Amino acid sequence: MVAVFEGAKGGLVLVTGFGLLAYIHRGLHHAAEEIVRHLHLNPARHFPRIFLDVAARVTDTQLWLLALSAFLYAVVRFIEAFGLWHRKRWATWLGVLS
Repeated sequence: MVAVFEGAKGGLVLVTGFGLLAYIHRGLHHAAEEIVRHLHLNPARHFPRIFLDVAARVTDTQLWLLALSAFLYAVVRFIEAFGLWHRKRWATWLGVLS
């Protein structure tokens, strides 16, 4: 059960990392504005403004780094899931350490 859960976590993070790559050269700020508008939040309020300001300052390099981090995290989760599925002792320790 834990192996399936770890594999699912890895898959979710991998999909999220690929989703981040979709915003390279496309403007993350526009997507953030759409989210604020969709949730019917006032963009002039404190927290939506922070969210929009942060989204406006994210660079393509930072998006690449986030996507790479997501990929590496997913690899660790998949390795752990494989080891747990095959009942390897090292996988238990990898789970404890991670």
